[in-house]
Amino acid sequence: MSKKYIIGANWKMNLSLSEASQLFHSLSDAILPNEQREVLVFVPQPFLGVFESNHRITLGAQHFHAPELQGAFTGETSLNHLKSLNIATVLVGHSERRMHFGESDDKVTVKARKAVEEGFRVVLCCGEPLDIREKGEEEAFKFVYDQLKFLELWPTNLLQKIIIAYEPVWAIGTGKTPSLDEIEYLHSNLHDQLHQVTQVDLPILYGGSCDAENSKAIFALKGVNGGLIGGASLKVDSLLQIISNAC
Repeated sequence: MSKKYIIGANWKMNLSLSEASQLFHSLSDAILPNEQREVLVFVPQPFLGVFESNHRITLGAQHFHAPELQGAFTGETSLNHLKSLNIATVLVGHSERRMHFGESDDKVTVKARKAVEEGFRVVLCCGEPLDIREKGEEEAFKFVYDQLKFLELWPTNLLQKIIIAYEPVWAIGTGKTPSLDEIEYLHSNLHDQLHQVTQVDLPILYGGSCDAENSKAIFALKGVNGGLIGGASLKVDSLLQIISNAC
């Protein structure tokens, strides 16, 4: 059976509304529908009510507050807000949320669980910093798996709403990329360990300076089911090339 690929475009805090609109509509016009491939676009939070998912692109949210669904949380977005906008996919645990906003492993666990219980699909991010990577592949794998260990306790129906995104923190936005062997080692071991414990095949995306040039080789690796793309997703030509490489 051929792999089903998922390409997630994380636009972060980039693009004006007019720029985002032009990019979104250019993608919608150019992407060919493909049952073996899904394209997710995580637009900036204020734009979630501007665009709509279609048969070529699925909209996702970069952030939400949890576990509360409403209340005195100034500036926050709730899962109920996202439901009202027909958003059904969310990012959880991105390294920038962990680093800049203090989202701990415990907080990530709470957010992920609440989201899936509310019917959302979660792209769950994990990854190691440079000092851990420099200790070797086994230490990097252990660090990353520990971030996901809470999934061992989840029932199958909730696990089926999880997509893993492995993002080596030291490679994000730096232009540095692990070797293909390093990527395959971590992805294949993550997949096998999670499957052994949960009996669920969780898709695992690669995120970390994945671009139009290297994505085809990365997507061909064992255990890689697509990519979570940052900077390379902000230009239509590069993102379309990455999407076309997922086949």
